[in-house]
Amino acid sequence: MTTPALLVLDFDGVVCQGIDEFFESSWRAWHRLRAAPLPAARRDELAARFARLRPVVESGWEMAMLPALLAARDPARDAELEDDARWATVRGDFLDDHRVTSRELADALDGARDAWLADDRDGWVAAHRFYPGIADWLRRLVLNGPPTFVLSTKDKRFLDSLLRAQAVPVPDDRVIGKATPRRAKWEVIAEIAARQAMPADGDGVWFVEDRLATLLELRRDAPKLSAMRLFLAEWGYVFPRDVERAHATAIPTLTLARATGPFTGWLAP
Repeated sequence: MTTPALLVLDFDGVVCQGIDEFFESSWRAWHRLRAAPLPAARRDELAARFARLRPVVESGWEMAMLPALLAARDPARDAELEDDARWATVRGDFLDDHRVTSRELADALDGARDAWLADDRDGWVAAHRFYPGIADWLRRLVLNGPPTFVLSTKDKRFLDSLLRAQAVPVPDDRVIGKATPRRAKWEVIAEIAARQAMPADGDGVWFVEDRLATLLELRRDAPKLSAMRLFLAEWGYVFPRDVERAHATAIPTLTLARATGPFTGWLAP
């Protein structure tokens, strides 16, 4: 099949670039949790380090702790956090040392975002940028493309605000945000496919994600979706080694120009 019968897009890092909002909301979230302020004089330094390490983050609660974690570490050691296993260890140690839970961090992040939206909706929206050409492409898909779903670990109300700001009329039931309790993305995709009466093996489903670990987990943990096509978005929150590893593991990668062009180009070597 050279075109998808069902298209699923990750949101952050595929549809939208929100690194400025991520850092600001994370900064504010930490201050909601702790009276001790982050070092304002180092804000630009921490923001730059935060942006470089954004690809390690899978869930919002990890972002909420990242500025504080980086403030306590030597910048020369940042590169070691690019390793998933090392990141998991450092992340866990941080939670233990600060006696904070992932739930508390997630709630603080959502609270910071909600307060920012209430005080300055335009400023919050302006801290996000849809990748070039993505909004027009989504509008075309809504009108003439296959059923297209937007999927994120971010709360749905935030996705809705951003899609409205870009005048992208994705139907409400095709915008899927954070689930409680949390579910793996492959479980959500399998449910979407079943609702769309797709084959049980996922044939015809195409999924675009910027986190290689998620794609590899999906391939490993969802053998029933063996016919689903997976794509890594090169323009998203990825390390260069992720693109190399995707090629080595036979996961196609997409440039932004190829992604927003004809679907037949997605499968070109």
